Amino acid sequence: MKNCGEKTPFDGLTDTTPKYTVKEVADKLGMTAYTVRYYDNAGLIPDVGRSGGNSRLFSDHNLAWLKLVHCLRSTGLPIAEVRRYIRMCLKGDATIPERAELIFNQEKVLRGQLENLNRQMEILEYKKRYYEKLLSGKGIDRCNPRNAAACEPDIMPK
Repeated sequence: MKNCGEKTPFDGLTDTTPKYTVKEVADKLGMTAYTVRYYDNAGLIPDVGRSGGNSRLFSDHNLAWLKLVHCLRSTGLPIAEVRRYIRMCLKGDATIPERAELIFNQEKVLRGQLENLNRQMEILEYKKRYYEKLLSGKGIDRCNPRNAAACEPDIMPK
């Protein structure tokens, strides 16, 4: 299916010619070589080529798979679920409803993580303002939780 002009994270990644080493792929995608090998060994990257010396050679198309796998793993999706998703993709359009459900569910998980991170950021921003005030000489540290008379408000995530 053509993307009709919409830019995607996978633009330009359709060439299936094997040409990149593990190190080149790792550098291109900001991963470690270990991670690239791990994903391949786990069967998450379809159709990885091999050189005459049996070294892995990745195509642009493989890079698209790697980007997707790394994204899914970064959201916390377990390897087994990533593998299931990849297998469904390879089966074709009949699995679209199942794939969509997996992606929709993982989006909910990620939104929950974002909400949690935002709550944590609020705490850090509060503490940053507090310390900036102390560092500028405008106060004394009365809110150190170690002090008996701590005055910090209840800023823990609910």
